[in-house]
Amino acid sequence: MPVCTAMNRIVLLLAFPLVLAVSQLANAQEEKLELLLDRSPALPNAMGYVNVASLDKLMNDAGMSAGVTQNVDEYWFVSDFDVAKTRPKWEAGYINLKGEIDAEALAKKLGGYVDEISGHDAIWTPGQTYLVPVKDNRLGILRPADRTLLSEWLSGERSYRSSAYLKSQAKPPEDYLSLMLAIDLQDALSPVPMADKLKDNFKSLQSNSPESVASVLASVQGVTVLIGRRGLNECIVRATFSKSPASLELIAADLFAEILERGGTAAPEVRTWKVEIKDNGLALKGPITEATLSGLLGVFSLQNKARQAVALNGSEAGSRTQEEEMAYRSKAYFADVTKIVEQTRKHKSQTTGALAKWNDARARQIAEIGTLNVDPGMIQYGTDVAETLRGNALTVRQGNITAGKTKASQGLSDGYYGGGYGYDYNSSTDYQRVTDAYARGNAYSNYQQALAEIDKMTASVRRTMSDKYQIQF
Repeated sequence: MPVCTAMNRIVLLLAFPLVLAVSQLANAQEEKLELLLDRSPALPNAMGYVNVASLDKLMNDAGMSAGVTQNVDEYWFVSDFDVAKTRPKWEAGYINLKGEIDAEALAKKLGGYVDEISGHDAIWTPGQTYLVPVKDNRLGILRPADRTLLSEWLSGERSYRSSAYLKSQAKPPEDYLSLMLAIDLQDALSPVPMADKLKDNFKSLQSNSPESVASVLASVQGVTVLIGRRGLNECIVRATFSKSPASLELIAADLFAEILERGGTAAPEVRTWKVEIKDNGLALKGPITEATLSGLLGVFSLQNKARQAVALNGSEAGSRTQEEEMAYRSKAYFADVTKIVEQTRKHKSQTTGALAKWNDARARQIAEIGTLNVDPGMIQYGTDVAETLRGNALTVRQGNITAGKTKASQGLSDGYYGGGYGYDYNSSTDYQRVTDAYARGNAYSNYQQALAEIDKMTASVRRTMSDKYQIQF
């Protein structure tokens, strides 16, 4: 498994969906995650906690609208995270709401229907998500909409023996946290392919051998991410290994940042983090930027599905005319798309590969936005923006492939007779650097052109929709 993909999942813990769950039986604060693990719909390898109000104070662009933060207290979640594909196989949980939930009304607003599963009303939505209103104004959420999986979860007839690592992290100091996420990584990494990938010009290794570094990294048991309530400077990434990570102390921050960058997540602030090692534990402590955290949170779709449900629950949609409702939905859709565009603009990828991966992820995020009762012209705008970002990612990748072929040819010889003008004494490395520079220049030039085209589309649709509905978009 490539190390960039495998280790990138560590930071993608930050991107786990905010909207997930607390067990119906969890009344005592210190037992919430423990009981949730025991009552998971299937065997989980990840869990977490989010205090919405405190995180919203820290992040102006956290992806949580005012309507969400005013109606939601906290989230707890469990998930089975596919470490190879860096995305969840399923996500499940509950959110605590401050108002009652009308299943039939909410299903109508979402364009879905109400089903009955294991004695509960379950709202199926076109976004392949189940929403389940339960007692005490809690809303259960499961994605994808697997009816059998939901039945097993609601019935509570099965229990799972969660990993020792998750059990050890199941009592976080919630009173001091905005966010806690943990993932079990035992036996998830192989040192052999990891060592091969680390040999690929990882500058952060310094004098450490790729084999020795890979051996330690592959022994990781799990990783936990903590963010405090006083500021985004209170970020801790804590890893537990079966081997001592002492040999990584001097390179841990740079290595972590380089792995993330190669995996498509630019987080240069990681290089400034302080490293602490105790026994078989390694902790990285320092500030995380709002752009990094908000972008990572956007990788997962369940957050957006739940946000849409919360925003529509109890809304005044029933009192609006059809045209007023379309204007309302279209404006909300426009706000969601433009927010993603701004996240894209803020992201600073250091490699073209990371740029392509980032834009692909943003395109998928736009495609996940609900379109029920949205003006067709606005839907086309969102589609065009997504295709523009996806097209840029494709162009960048094709340029990298072409550059790779050229570099392979240049690497056949350290010198050659060229163009009839005699022997060229430049090394293949010199030519490869030039090839890389051309590829980077072309990639970032195309990226800027894509952003300029998106700006034109945004200005055009804003004028059109504002004139059509007589409200400012």
